[in-house]
Amino acid sequence: MKILMVLMNEFTHDLRVLKEGKSLIESGHDVNLIALKDDHTLAVEMTEGIHVFRIQVKSRSILPKNYIFWFIKYLEFVKKAIHKGKKLKPDIVHCHDLNTLIIGTILKKKLKIPLVYDSHELYLDRNFPKPVHVIWKTIERYGIRRADKVFVENPSRGLILEKRYGIHGTIPLRNCQQLKVYSRTDVLKRKLELGSKERIVLYQGIVTKARGMDTLLEMMNFLPDFVHLVILGDGAYFNVIKDYIDNKKLRRIHLLGQIPLHDLPSYTASADIGISLIQNINKNHYYALSNKIFEYMSAGLPVVFSDFPEMRRVITEEQVGLVVDETNPDKAAQAVMTILNNPDLYNRMSRNAIKAVQEKYNWDKEVQILKDYYDSLSK
Repeated sequence: MKILMVLMNEFTHDLRVLKEGKSLIESGHDVNLIALKDDHTLAVEMTEGIHVFRIQVKSRSILPKNYIFWFIKYLEFVKKAIHKGKKLKPDIVHCHDLNTLIIGTILKKKLKIPLVYDSHELYLDRNFPKPVHVIWKTIERYGIRRADKVFVENPSRGLILEKRYGIHGTIPLRNCQQLKVYSRTDVLKRKLELGSKERIVLYQGIVTKARGMDTLLEMMNFLPDFVHLVILGDGAYFNVIKDYIDNKKLRRIHLLGQIPLHDLPSYTASADIGISLIQNINKNHYYALSNKIFEYMSAGLPVVFSDFPEMRRVITEEQVGLVVDETNPDKAAQAVMTILNNPDLYNRMSRNAIKAVQEKYNWDKEVQILKDYYDSLSK
């Protein structure tokens, strides 16, 4: 079966899309992907078996960055993506997130093919201005009711979409890692020249205020000198943190930037605890099941996460860490030290994390429902 995936980013660090594409190729399908092009990416390339076609949106480099001009840029991408999609003549179109759903809806009608809506997040529950919110809600209401299958990132988000639009049968497809347990390394300690008795609390991911960076920085005031915080990633808050570290001459907070995907597991496996204190700024955050939790667990790291429903469920059921009030740096520090000060607890959480990944939370098991759906269509 010839599958067309549509994605509105450059497809350089989107692990969920990469994993889905590779898994469907392994099942014998042909996967094409339409994505955005920037100055650092190729217009056409093959990425791990996926035929990638990137669209140049010329208005991106001409028009200013605001919501009015953004809509003009968006329409240019939509028009070009539809044109490219028709030329590729797929058997099915698979839309990643709400910003590509209108493309899939039009291609479904034009080509008379099935439409899959892969909702990575509660897009509407991000903090958009009201006119933008109205546009997205109109698109989602129209498109989701015409989708032949809707995949969601976790059960809670699926229930919200079902209630919001009067649909049923959304299918959870969680962002688990490939089934691989990573042995511990000393990459970070060697890179940072840390001693054997020093401990590393690791955050990896997007670096923004909404991801809890302020709480993480403040948390370090409550932790002893042998505990270091390492931040891997990039984002709008990167320079703010860099200036904070430089101005205060902080020696225990290390901002290392974005690490290539193929190197990231060795960095993760060299930390002692994985942390994420995403803030409750909207429903999209509150009902998130961060893929970071599975990245940390795959390395056997005990975790400290925000006390939100989906993350609480995984962490408490599998006994792999602790959940805390994401706004309280003192409580976060206490959770870190509870784990570090108790070797038996630490080792038990580490073993539980690896066991949970091997038996339950791995991509090989998770993706089977996606493979089964596509296999059923190709019979």
